[in-house]
Amino acid sequence: MEDERFRITTERLVIRPWRASDRDAFRALATDPRVMRFVAGGRPWSEQRISAFFARQAAHLRQRGFCLGALELAAEGRVIGLSGLQPLGTTPDVEVGWWLAPDCWGRGLATEAGRGAIRHGFELAGLARLTAIAHPDNRASLAVMERLGLRFERRARGHELGLATPDVEVVLYALPSPRGGGGA
Repeated sequence: MEDERFRITTERLVIRPWRASDRDAFRALATDPRVMRFVAGGRPWSEQRISAFFARQAAHLRQRGFCLGALELAAEGRVIGLSGLQPLGTTPDVEVGWWLAPDCWGRGLATEAGRGAIRHGFELAGLARLTAIAHPDNRASLAVMERLGLRFERRARGHELGLATPDVEVVLYALPSPRGGGGA
């Protein structure tokens, strides 16, 4: 699914489309209870859900020119998580998101990845606004969202946003384009 239209580079990171060879690295994230604590209630993802994620991101890339892609440490070429952009459930919004492997927490990498994804969304994709969601107790993600300039907009349940987990409660933060930008 490599598509050079979607390649975000920052000082330490590369965000790119997923490759078939990334599946084991993604599986390690999606089955780690520490990573999944605020995603799917800490339950590991099944192989079926992992396959659906890869298919969904490939479709977003084809249709929108962006996705939640593989997040690599540039110096090592090691996949340490995911980051990028995707449509937010069934809403007209686009969300910026990130997951990182626990050995990479606390190093500013989520903020750096989010900043790169936001830049891509506004400068290259021409989006008018970006959103991010998190579980209300996920203090680390809330802090990243605030560092990135996103501001609290509202609380919502998964079913209101068209998320895969309808009963989950999330907080939605938003950031308008600094230029007023095009449409979402």
